[in-house]
Parts: sequence; structure tokens; C-alpha cells
Amino acid sequence: MTLVPSYIPRDLDGQVRGALSRLIGEGGMLLLTGDSAVGKTRTAHQAMLDTVPDHVLLAPESSTHLERSIASAIDHASSGIPTLLWLNDAERFLGPQGLGMQEFRTLRSARVVIVATMRDSFRLRLVRERVSVDILNLAEEIHLERIWSPDELARTRKSLETERDPRVAEALRAAREHGVAEYLAAGPQLWRELQEAPRVHGHPRGAALVHAAIDLARAGISSPISLQDLTDLHEEYLPGSNKSLISPESLDEALTWATEPRYGVTRHLLPASGGWHAFDFLVDAQLRREQSPPLPDRTWDAALAIATEDHHHHDVALAAFANDRPDIGDRALVPLAKKGNAVAMRSLGVLHRRADPKQARKWLKRAINAGDVVAMRLLGNQHVFQNEWDKGVKWYRRAAKAGDAESVAYFCEPFIYQQPNPTAPPAPDDEDYEENSEPWAPTPRTLKVLEAALDIACDMTYDEIEEHGGKPMKAGKVNKGWYFMLGYLPSQAWRQTRRWRREFARCYDDLANDIRTGQTPRPTCTGEELALHIALLHASAMTLDEMDFVDELTTGLPESSQDFDWDACKDLLFEDHDVLWLYWPWMSGIEDPANPINEFARVAHLRPDDWFLPFREAHTRDPHRGHRR
Repeated sequence: MTLVPSYIPRDLDGQVRGALSRLIGEGGMLLLTGDSAVGKTRTAHQAMLDTVPDHVLLAPESSTHLERSIASAIDHASSGIPTLLWLNDAERFLGPQGLGMQEFRTLRSARVVIVATMRDSFRLRLVRERVSVDILNLAEEIHLERIWSPDELARTRKSLETERDPRVAEALRAAREHGVAEYLAAGPQLWRELQEAPRVHGHPRGAALVHAAIDLARAGISSPISLQDLTDLHEEYLPGSNKSLISPESLDEALTWATEPRYGVTRHLLPASGGWHAFDFLVDAQLRREQSPPLPDRTWDAALAIATEDHHHHDVALAAFANDRPDIGDRALVPLAKKGNAVAMRSLGVLHRRADPKQARKWLKRAINAGDVVAMRLLGNQHVFQNEWDKGVKWYRRAAKAGDAESVAYFCEPFIYQQPNPTAPPAPDDEDYEENSEPWAPTPRTLKVLEAALDIACDMTYDEIEEHGGKPMKAGKVNKGWYFMLGYLPSQAWRQTRRWRREFARCYDDLANDIRTGQTPRPTCTGEELALHIALLHASAMTLDEMDFVDELTTGLPESSQDFDWDACKDLLFEDHDVLWLYWPWMSGIEDPANPINEFARVAHLRPDDWFLPFREAHTRDPHRGHRR
């Protein structure tokens, strides 16, 4: 029997390989997310073996090795050597002192492909606290489910016909409750052992060592933990008030139990760079418990003592605020802020936003004085949250002038130019409205102008794509008018590829063709919603300032009192206006499905990668329709 069971194909293999193939030659990140032990690493590894076996693979062991690995990846790629940067458990490499947007852009410009994995619990924490979200949004993300599908289980049974592996057979028997991958990784088995270990004549001290490591991970420690630190802390986790009554085993016996391999696969405590860390499945299993016990103060003290690097302090602070311990967050970040660390000041401003707005404003102003541009936008958000809109807009203007992309985009939101004396269509509660009236539709002259606006926007967008290709848009250049049509897009879309921009340009064409074929232009996807909003802006400008051109366009069409009612078009051509949330700085991160507001409002397809997915299968556009040019 082999040490590792043979790979069983997953339903998402084709999607993973396709995403990896698309990134070759372009650069970017492929991110596999899911619970621990669902097969993220194995799936990514198999995809790399099958798709890019000739690439150089660089895999930093920890965040301290990341800078060197990035430099090596860029050197290799610049020399024409195809290169992959492998960031397994990517949460270890993200954050204020890890992989930042500048390094990410440099890697992508060099056509380096980043393949990364991340557990859902960490991803949710990063999103909620607005850490590395720009990078997460730019990644091609694929999520693996814990419980395997019927097709995956059928392939598992098929594999047993040619290779009788008892581990796979046992995983199949447990498939109703656990995922096959996590069972093959021995996750449920180790968790069960850990729960049973503290009983008398068991391994209470071994279990205490493991629980100490689990809780240090919950407290934000992702770096290896020394045996001394585990030893110092573990008695906190021995059961009962009188520890001597349970007669715990010796420390040597406990360490042997906690670190010996199980099932030929893994162990409770895994070795790493001269220290130890808890098996990820055990950490996630603890977090999944309905009433996971709060972390003891001694554990927080130990975490703060272990956090020797600045980015470790940020990790502890994020964990502290996720556990409703702002006092620990302050202890982690205030010393850095007092040393002039502007990112720590900004983080304190964010983390105090709800509990102490006055304190939040104080820290954000200190960050601004230290030169932090993002803090200007966040201070604007703080005023908006308190209904001080004028003050909020003032800070957005300052942030936009200083080059903050989200603030620049805020002032690019498409709107409707006010028309002289528009006449609204009758509403259902009006006297002139009849129950059998046809559904409202724009008048022929309105549609003709809107069609022209869509056609012009389409051509101008293709012109800009030919000029700029897939170069990332920068706030300063958007401010100076280097981009006109593309500059109307929210900042989440500023770093998309040339291919993506062509897809967006086609949205104008699709809506214009709807009008040409006698249909009402109703968006079928997020991209079309944005395209229609932008076209309405330009159509309303045309009927206000270019009436000679409008008269020429509409010659021979019947006039109506409801001509050019662009406000009615905005109200009635869309199902909703959720897409405009992408422009609002106080809604930053709304595009992410893990964002709490997104989860509450059930907003779909706001991530740029999802903009061209149809809202309904029945409204899918012909995939072979091509592009205008």
C-alpha cells in the first residue's frame, strides 16, 4: 500500500486546470478555498503536475522567505523560464507585512503564476477585516466542498476495483458524515482521538499540548510554536481544577502521543521549521463546534509573546477582534502605532469602528498624519456611518486627489443628467392606469437614442482597449482622463485583463442589438447592468446638449410626452441597482460572497470574474456571437 492514496479525480478538476491554463502567459493567482483537509493542496498539486509540469516551482516555507521567493520568481520569469509561486495556506503570506498589491502587480507583470490555497475560516477573517482583499478579488477563486458529490463518490468506488486501498474503502463508508478527502487525511479520526484522550489513563497531557496549539492558532499564531511555549501553556488545558487527580502522563509520553504519525498520513502536532503547529483540521473542527470555549487570557498572553514580528501582531489583532477582545487587539497594535507604524494606526481605526467611533477617528487621523492615504477613505467611511455625509465626501475627495482608487471610482459612478420637465409613466396607483395596460417600455425615440449611446460607448471602449490593452488602470491616470469609458468602471475592475475588457465592451453591443431586434434592453448579467447605467448617463447628456444630433437620429419616429425619460429607464429597466454599491467606499468588499452585507442581502455576481454569468439560464447569450472587433 502506498504512503498516500492514489488521486481520485474531483468534479472541479477541469475548472482548476482551465483556470491554470488561462493564467499561463498572463500571470495572476489561482486560489483554491475550502475547509481544512478537503483536498485543496492535493487538487492544486495534481493540476500543476498535469498542466504545467515544465514550470519552475518556488515554494517559500514561511513569510520570512517570501521576499526571496518573489525575487527569484521574477528573475526566472524575466529570463523566459516559466515559473509558479506556490503559496500553500496562503493566509501565512498575506497581510500588511506579506504579499502586497505592489508585489502582486510586479509578479503578474512578469507573468508569474501564483497557485495558492486558503481555508475558509481564514478567508472570511481577512474579508471581514479588509486585509489583502484587493488580492483576493483579483484571484481566480475555486471553492472545494467538504462533502463529495455522487459523481465523485462513484469515481471513488471505481478506484477500489483496480486498487484495493482499505483507507479509501473506510472513507467511503464514512462519506455521509465526512468528505472523502478529509477522512483520507485522518481528520475525523484524529479529532475523535483528541476528544477521548483526556480521560483517566488516557493521554490528558498530550491532549493539553494539542489544545494549546489549537488555541494559539485561533489566537492568530500561524508561525511554528516552540516546544517550550507549548509546555509553558499546556497545563491551562489539563482537565479539572485539581490537575494532579487525573495523573497525567509524563511530558515525553505526551509529546510522543501528540506527534506520532497516525494512519500513515498525519499527526495531531505537525513539525515545522524547528517548532510545531496543530493539524489544520483540528483547528477548524474546534471552530465548527456550536459553543467553542473562549480563549483563556493566558493563551492571549502567550500569543502576544510569540508574536515577535510586526505582521504577527496584526494576525493576533485580527483574531482578537474576531473573538470580541478589543483589549487584546490594542495590546497587539498600539506598541506598533506608537513606533510610527501607519498600518497599525489604520488597523486600530478599523477595528474600533463600531465599539468606539471616537477612538477610531483618532487613530485614522494619526494614520493620515503619518502619510497613509487609505486612512483618508476610511475616515470618510466613519463619517458616513454616523450620517455626516458632507464630512465623508470631503475625505473621499482628499483621498481621491491623493490617489486612492476606491475614492476616485466613487466620483465616477454613472448618473442621469436632469432633463427639462420629464413626464413619468403612469404607475399602477394612478387614475390613468388600467389593469390591462401593457408593461411599461421606453418610447421609440428614447430607444433610438439609447441604442446610439450604447453603440458609441462600445466603439469608444474598444478604442481604449486597443490603446491600453490589459494594463492596470491607476487612480492618477483616471483622474487625468487617460481613460474615458473604462474610467467609469468601479475600481474592482481596474486591473482586469484585455480579454475581460473585451467581454465588457460586448455588453454594450448585446444591449444595442436587443433594441435593433425590437426588444426592450433588460440586462442579463452584471456587466450589462453596468454598461446600461453608463449608456444612460451618455444618453441623458445627448438629449440635454446635442439636440440637433438627437433630432437627426429620431427623424420619422413618433413623438411622445414620455420621450427621453431617463429616470424612468433607470427605475424600470433594472431589477435592482445593487451593482452601484461597487462605487460606494463604505460598501468596500461588497462584491465578495463572504462579506456580511453580501450574505445578508444575497447579492450575486458582483465580483468582476462573475460579471458575465447570466442571472438566469433562460437568458444566456449565444456564446458564439463574437465581438464587434
